[in-house]
Amino acid sequence: MIAGLGSAWVPASAEGYNLPDLGQPADTAMSPAEEKKLGAQVVTQLRSQDRIIEDPELNEYLAEVGHRLLQATNRPSHDVQFYVIDTGDINAFALPGGYIGVNAGLIMATKTESELASVLAHELAHVTQRHIARQMADSKGDAIATMATALVAAIAGASAGAGQAASAAIMGGMSHLGMQQISYTRTHEYEADRVGIHTLADAGYDAHAMSRFFGTLQRQSDLYGRQPPQILLSHPVSSTRMAEAEARAAGYPDRAAHTNPEYAYMKARVRMLTANSPNQMRDYFARERAEHDSPDLDYGYALGLIRTSNERAAVDLLAAGQKTHPDIVAWPLARAEAWSQAGVYDKANEILEAASKRFPKDEAVALALARNRFDRGDYRSLRNQLIADRRLLDTYPSAQRLLAEAAAKTDDYGEAYYRQARYFAMIGDYPQAINQLRTALQTADLDQYNQERLSALRNQMVSACHAAWSPEKCERAVAQNADY
Repeated sequence: MIAGLGSAWVPASAEGYNLPDLGQPADTAMSPAEEKKLGAQVVTQLRSQDRIIEDPELNEYLAEVGHRLLQATNRPSHDVQFYVIDTGDINAFALPGGYIGVNAGLIMATKTESELASVLAHELAHVTQRHIARQMADSKGDAIATMATALVAAIAGASAGAGQAASAAIMGGMSHLGMQQISYTRTHEYEADRVGIHTLADAGYDAHAMSRFFGTLQRQSDLYGRQPPQILLSHPVSSTRMAEAEARAAGYPDRAAHTNPEYAYMKARVRMLTANSPNQMRDYFARERAEHDSPDLDYGYALGLIRTSNERAAVDLLAAGQKTHPDIVAWPLARAEAWSQAGVYDKANEILEAASKRFPKDEAVALALARNRFDRGDYRSLRNQLIADRRLLDTYPSAQRLLAEAAAKTDDYGEAYYRQARYFAMIGDYPQAINQLRTALQTADLDQYNQERLSALRNQMVSACHAAWSPEKCERAVAQNADY
C-alpha cells in the first residue's frame, strides 16, 4: 500500500505528495547531465531508424498536452520533450533526461484527451521523480557500466519494438541485480500513478482517466483472449493497483474535464500518418462517415483523399469543414496541403496567410507557410520569416533544413552549409554536421565571414559531439580521419 492511502486518505494536493528527496543519492548514481546524455542517445537512434514521426502539427499538439501537465507539477521548469513513435503498439515510455515517447497506437486507442493525458502524466512522473537514477542508486553499485550495457541493448532493439524495446532494455538491462530490482520498479510504478493522478487533476483533466484507460485495455485483452497490449506488459496492472488509482481519483471533485478540440482531429491524423495503405485508410474513414456524423471523420477522409491524389474533392470537403469549425487549425492546414499537392501554391499561400493571422502562435502554421514560400520560390521571404522566428529554428530541425535548401537555391553556399550542419546537430547526428562543415571549408568558395563562421560552428560541433558521445566514438564516426 502507498503511504497515506486508507479510510482517512487526503488528496495529494493537500498532502504535498509525500515525495522522496530527489537529490542525493540519485545524483551520485547518475547526474542530471548524464541522464540527459543517455536519453538523447536513444532519441538519436530512434530518429536514425525513422521511428519518430516528424509531423509539426501532431508534435505541437502533443507538446501542448505535455506542457499543460508539466505546469501542474511541482517542477514546471523541468526540460521535457515529447515524441510520437511510429508503431501501432499501445505503449508509452520515459527515457532518462526528460524524453517521453508515446506510440501512435496508444493515441489511437484512447477515447478521450484525458486518457491520453493520463498516460503522459504517468510517464512525466517517472521523469520528475528521476526513477531511473533512483533505481540505479538503489542498486548500490555497478551503475553506469550497467546502464551503458542497457543502452546498447535499447539501441539494438529499438528498430524491432520501437519505444517499448528501448524502455524495457534500459529498465530490464539491470535484471542481474536481483529480485530487489523488481520491487523498486513496482514501487516506482505506484508512485508514478500517485503523482500522475495528482498532475492530471491539477491540469484540469479527468482524474479517473488513468484507471479507466488501463482497465479498458485489461478487459479487452481478457475478453478477446488476445496478447495484452505492450503497455500492460511494461506497466503491469493488478487489481490492487487499479483500486488504489481509482480511490485516489475519487478524492478529487467531479468537474468538466479540459479537452482540446484538436484531440479528435489528431487521432484521425495519426491514423492516416501511420497507415500502410492510404487507400485502405481512406476507405476506412468513408465507412465511418457513413455510420457516424463527426467532423474529425470528415477531416480524416479528406486526408485520405489528399494522399490518394484526389486533392480537388478534398479541397471542397475541407472548405466546408473550415467554414463550420473556424477555430480548428487542422482545417486550413489540410486545405493548404491539398492545394499545395495539386500545385496551386498561390491558393495555399492565401489560406496559410489567413491562418497565420487567426492562429499567430501556431508553429505548424508558421512551418507550413515557410514551406509554401519555398515551393513558390520566394526564398527571400522564407529567410526573413525564419530568421525572425528564433523559436521555430531552435525547435524544429525541419526549419533549419528548409533554410539550408533555400540558401542553396540562391547560391548562398556558406549559409546552406551552416544551416544543414545545424539541422544535423539538432537531430543528434554530430558527425554528419562536422562533415558538412569540413566539406564546406575544404571545397566551397567562401568569403572570410563565412570561413570564420563555419570554422567556429565546426569547433562547436566537435565539442558537442565529444560531450554527447565520446572523442573516440566521434572520431570513428566521422568519415574522414583528418585532424578536426
